[in-house]
Amino acid sequence: MNHRIIITASALLVAVALTGCSSSGDSSDDAAPATTSASSPTAGQTPAPDEGTAKADLEESVRNYTRALFSGDASGYDTLSARCKTTMPKESWVGMARAAHQQYGAQTATDVHVDQLSGDLARVSYGAGNIPQFEREGQPWVREGSAWRWDACPSSG
Repeated sequence: MNHRIIITASALLVAVALTGCSSSGDSSDDAAPATTSASSPTAGQTPAPDEGTAKADLEESVRNYTRALFSGDASGYDTLSARCKTTMPKESWVGMARAAHQQYGAQTATDVHVDQLSGDLARVSYGAGNIPQFEREGQPWVREGSAWRWDACPSSG
């Protein structure tokens, strides 16, 4: 009986990590993250990459996040945005990732599509392996520095 509870709880945690507590990317509760984006670089800042490069980098970040989540790799925590790290401690993410790997095995991102890209904010649709419950639409991502980070965490306020 305890094994069944652990599996159910693990599946719920993985679902939270992939959805950000939202059943759809169209929900008003799933608003774009509160982050600023630079409209033009100031002295000493590097200009943002062109849209094609930004999309390629974003798609690779989605693949890395999904791979880390379903491999139980603790370093995958680094793929979370700073905002998400304030609501999800590393130990929670690592436990969730290990449970996801145990329950679903190694998975990769599938059908990655950048739906919207505006400065340092983006919405991405993708799946995880061929697991229907992990098909995501319009999931928020944010560029922090030069790296894209998963930003679909529950809001902290």
